[in-house]
Amino acid sequence: MKYSLQKRVTTSLLLSLILAFTLIWLMINLSIRYLTYDYIYTRLSHDSETLLALVIKEPTKIETKLIAAGAIYQQPFSGHYFEIYYNDKIIYSRSLWDQQLAFELNTLNLQSPQQLEIQGPMQQPLLLLVSQFKKDNKTITIAIAEDISTINQAIATFKQQFTLAAIIILFGLISLQIWVLKKGLQPLKQLQQDLKKLENGQINTLTTPTPIELTPLKDAINQLHKALANRLTRHRNALSDLAHALKKPLTVLQQLSQDKRLDNLPEISKILQKQSQNTKQLTQRILNKARLAGHLKSHSYFDFNEDLDDLITTLTMMYREKNLHISKQVNLLSTTQFDREDMLELLGNLMDNACKWAKSTAEITIEQQKNVLNITISDDGQGIAEKALTKIQARGVRLDESIDGHGLGLGIVSDIVEFYQGEISFSLSSKFSGLCVNVQLPLNP
Repeated sequence: MKYSLQKRVTTSLLLSLILAFTLIWLMINLSIRYLTYDYIYTRLSHDSETLLALVIKEPTKIETKLIAAGAIYQQPFSGHYFEIYYNDKIIYSRSLWDQQLAFELNTLNLQSPQQLEIQGPMQQPLLLLVSQFKKDNKTITIAIAEDISTINQAIATFKQQFTLAAIIILFGLISLQIWVLKKGLQPLKQLQQDLKKLENGQINTLTTPTPIELTPLKDAINQLHKALANRLTRHRNALSDLAHALKKPLTVLQQLSQDKRLDNLPEISKILQKQSQNTKQLTQRILNKARLAGHLKSHSYFDFNEDLDDLITTLTMMYREKNLHISKQVNLLSTTQFDREDMLELLGNLMDNACKWAKSTAEITIEQQKNVLNITISDDGQGIAEKALTKIQARGVRLDESIDGHGLGLGIVSDIVEFYQGEISFSLSSKFSGLCVNVQLPLNP
């Protein structure tokens, strides 16, 4: 299962920041409301104590003395109100203007001061504090309230401004975290690029500066690459030694097949020649597979313009008695990086077969479609029967074993195509009368 480390970490950080800012937002909004209301209740408590002192000092002149409580309680609907319950009487502040505070005294437990939110005159939102006091076996109950509409509006404005600031800070932190994350993952991207260079043979070891956490991974990759390179080199050398060891007996067999003493045994001579030739081709094919198996791409890449022109010139000279016309069409969207030796073998064998069977014309078309390189080679030769064509494709494109005359070359082509994880197909040319070979090679994205 593939996943992006950057996306996972970014998503985790994003969710963490959103959760943290949401909690902070809730805490601050609740705290600012609580602290503000607590401050108002504290002030109301002080005013209650002032009113209590006035009531106790002059019990016979309460209404007159209460004017000293402050002019704010005398102004109608000022937003500051009180009610005093004393000696079975209720004394109202002039600010109530013959109205009453909307609460039920009998429903309250006045063992401790009670804090309420009610609707007051003119539909004002009020904070109400109801306190009960004992003096000379007499009960004094004071209910005092304050309009909080202005406070609520200020709190709402603060919440809006704080929310906007929190969102801006949140996006700023997210952007900063993404930048820091990209910066932190930069060594991984550099390591990925160097791994591609290592694969392409542009470098022999990883020298990317990496954090301490990635250094063991880099060292392990270098050790693995070195071990594989050594193993493949030994494998290739062993096959090469075997091929060289077979050269002498093969040469002897070829010489024996041409010995005059076998003139009277033509069938034996023919078998010797055929088997020695087959063994030689098989040895060459094994060597080619060994080269591809242990292949480390070199710095030399195939130039589909210059190198292809040289190849066409060479083939034209080789088949000059046919007076062949070899045309090319190259349409590449970007630079491709295929090993020069591999492409020379691939295109050389395919074009050589096309020229071998062509009557007068051979054509090669190379075009890039997204991440695929399409190579099409066709000729105006005699082609092959559809039945044989179906048989070839069903057997896995082993033309060297299916059609006389195509020889070892197309077997090598199949090996190269397989090495590059491509596909090869055969059909009858729609433009000419001969065979059409199509090769598709994936390009590194």
